Amino acid sequence: MNSEVTLELSEVVVCRGAQSLGPVSLKIQRGECSSLVGANGSGKSSILEAVAGFLQVESGTIRIGGKTISDEGTGNEPWQRGIGWLGQQRGLWPHMTLREQAQLLSGQKTAGQLEETAAALDLQTLLDRRPDQLSGGEAQRGELLRTLCGSAPLLLLDEPFSAQNSQQRERILEVLHRELEAGRTILLAIHEALPDIEAIPLGIGSDC
Repeated sequence: MNSEVTLELSEVVVCRGAQSLGPVSLKIQRGECSSLVGANGSGKSSILEAVAGFLQVESGTIRIGGKTISDEGTGNEPWQRGIGWLGQQRGLWPHMTLREQAQLLSGQKTAGQLEETAAALDLQTLLDRRPDQLSGGEAQRGELLRTLCGSAPLLLLDEPFSAQNSQQRERILEVLHRELEAGRTILLAIHEALPDIEAIPLGIGSDC
């Protein structure tokens, strides 16, 4: 096991409206994947958003790459955190093709690797289409492709299988496994635990 800790959460609590979510503590080594697992309202997305810098931490500490980036109300901006983000709301730019969007963020993959990753996600024939020419599942995989083509060492993926059938879900898992082998670290938010991936169960939050 690699001893380098990419992500560490210590007793992290966030508030969403009037609901307090957490505390959550975890450590993920470089090249490993963990998952936040729970029902709707358990705080999976909120904890991911706190790590990304989209939601303020009420208490506790977040460290990325050994550096404290959020500590009880203070923290680095999202673009300073070295994270790749896939949220539940689709975020593809409507005027650009998948290829153009992936190339904009390409800091790690060559053109050949982009094509290879697209093929692995069953997008090889769709790279020159815009989002309005894609189905919901294709758009979700297209946004994942764009995320993977960035250079961020830490990937935060919120429900990356929600619009996928079982076959496409297996494709995505294979691609994520390759990213782990390449040294990336992944934190998922999902409803049900997956085999061979550490699961951190979350319960329904309490009042703030």
